[in-house]
Amino acid sequence: MSGRTMARDRHGFTLYETLVVLLIVASLTVLVGFQAVAQRRAAAEQAFWPAWQQLWTAGRQVAIARDETVGIFIDRGTGEVKLTLGQSRRVFRRLKPPPGLHWVDGRTGWGITPQGHADAFTMEWYSTTHHVWWYQTFQLGGALIYVEATKTRRPQRVAAS
Repeated sequence: MSGRTMARDRHGFTLYETLVVLLIVASLTVLVGFQAVAQRRAAAEQAFWPAWQQLWTAGRQVAIARDETVGIFIDRGTGEVKLTLGQSRRVFRRLKPPPGLHWVDGRTGWGITPQGHADAFTMEWYSTTHHVWWYQTFQLGGALIYVEATKTRRPQRVAAS
C-alpha cells in the first residue's frame, strides 16, 4: 500500500487536532463564564442603589411611626448596612452590598430622628466591577439621596475644627 492509500483509510482525529479543538472549546467556555460573572455583578450593583433607597425610606417610616430614633450602622469589614431600633439596637433590616461594591472607610453609624431627619453627609463606595467611585449623598435631612459615579476619586475633605 502506498502512503496515499493509507491516508484515505484513516478515520478520526489526530492527537494534535483533538488538542486544538479542546483548547478552542475550553477558551470559549472560560470567556463566556467570565462575561456571565461580570454581567451578574453589574446587575447586582445596579439593583443595590434602589434597594438602599428602599432601606432608607423604611428606616424613616419606622422612625416616624414609632416616634423613635432608628440607628444605621455599617460593618467595616463587609459594608453590610443594618437598621436598628431603640436602645437595644435590635436589627430590623439589613442590606449587603454586591461582591464588586466596597464601602470605603468613613462614617459607620448615624441615626434617623423620630421626625424622619438625618444629618447630611456623603458615603463613598468603590466598584471593582466598573472601576468607578460611587458617591452617595444624603441631603435635606435625609429626605433626598443622590448617587453619582466618577472614574476618579474625589479629594478627601477635612472636617472643620
